[in-house]
Amino acid sequence: MRAARVVVSVVLLVGLASSCALRPRYRDFVTAKTDAKSVQLLVTNGAGAPMPNVKVELSELKNRVAMTSAADGTFSLPVEKKYLDENPVLVLLLPPGTSAYALTLAPPPLPPAAPQMPVPALPASEATPTPTPTETTPSGTTPTPTPSGPTPTGTTP
Repeated sequence: MRAARVVVSVVLLVGLASSCALRPRYRDFVTAKTDAKSVQLLVTNGAGAPMPNVKVELSELKNRVAMTSAADGTFSLPVEKKYLDENPVLVLLLPPGTSAYALTLAPPPLPPAAPQMPVPALPASEATPTPTPTETTPSGTTPTPTPSGPTPTGTTP
């Protein structure tokens, strides 16, 4: 009876240790050199699609915090010394039927688009003149312009 108890205890201990070893830990994403107040993480399924509404718990001994992933699969992980010291496990409560997932640092957000600068209108005095239409002959060719103004002496137009 005692031998069976020892075997069961060893199996449970090895099983629990291996399942915790596979789970992500706080220091997998945050280091002492992280200077932000939080880091954005991304939860994706086996196909790489974002997973919304995943409950995430950061828990170990005395420090606990719970978060939920947004529609784009991201959530913010607080950067605090107490979590670095404790290095808690990140527990993800995945939807039923989820066979694979990935937890990664989210890509940085795109910078905001540069504002469009309005083009100032030119004053009427500097406005570009619009071209005047030219006459065309019935054959579609442009007639040869005739000089206007006084005719030089001795010539006829």
